[in-house]
Amino acid sequence: MIEATVSALRWVQYLAAVAAVGLPLFSLYPLRHTQSGPGYRISVAAGLVLAAGALGGVIAQTAMMAGSWTAGLDPAAIGYVVQSTGLGLAHIARAALALIGVAALLVRPGCRPTSVLAILAFACALASFAWSGHGATTQGQAGILHLMADIVHLLAAALWLGALAGFLLLLARPDTSGLAITARALGRFSTLGTAAVAVLTVTGLVNASFLMGLEGLGRITGSIWGLLLIAKLVLFGLMLALAAHNRFTLTPALSRAASHSAQAATPVRRLKISIGLEMLAGIALLGLVAAMGVQVPPAAM
Repeated sequence: MIEATVSALRWVQYLAAVAAVGLPLFSLYPLRHTQSGPGYRISVAAGLVLAAGALGGVIAQTAMMAGSWTAGLDPAAIGYVVQSTGLGLAHIARAALALIGVAALLVRPGCRPTSVLAILAFACALASFAWSGHGATTQGQAGILHLMADIVHLLAAALWLGALAGFLLLLARPDTSGLAITARALGRFSTLGTAAVAVLTVTGLVNASFLMGLEGLGRITGSIWGLLLIAKLVLFGLMLALAAHNRFTLTPALSRAASHSAQAATPVRRLKISIGLEMLAGIALLGLVAAMGVQVPPAAM
């Protein structure tokens, strides 16, 4: 029960962090304007959820380390985890950075410098997951490489999934007057999205080499971590297929329909469905990553 709670809280934090950093990034690059409307409100809410999830995560992690909820709720035990472990410090730093990001968005809504500050704060909060996962267990110079790969992997995922959320918000508007803007944003994001996929692939291989190694290949199907990894790779492949379909088939169709609003309903509907499925696969994938964080990888068996 405690382990399931830890995994669930990690999943909530991943989702909140991705929304908090990804939506402002989407507004500043593909859209090229500061955040407003639903995306702004979602970022603020996500930042608050991230802060609350991080604080709840400290309690759950303490309970898992202590072996019971009773011991985990002991203030002395929580204080020890916060002050003496990198995992506890990472959770507190994550909560503080999330609140800084929220404050930056609230103090001057629509201001580009404060939006950039919020992005930096949320990005650092996302990066803190590297210190509360398997990436923090590798020692020496190799440990630095493992941590950096973990951080870059997380940021690339936030860029991809945050853009999906942003496009869904654009496509959800009842009018079709912004189709040209959406089509241009899709075109601008295509190169960046391809780069994000490449980064995810390379950093994923680096992480797998540390957590699994060649000697662990034969133990993949014999561990929960390995089975979760296989499921993660299947979902990643599905997301790649949907992303390719969006880029090479549906986006050109939307661009052609942007100048004929009366003919835009079908391309918009198809793109909504495809991006929605890609987003759902990404949400499920983050759930698998959260579960993998509390399982023993083959290299440690």
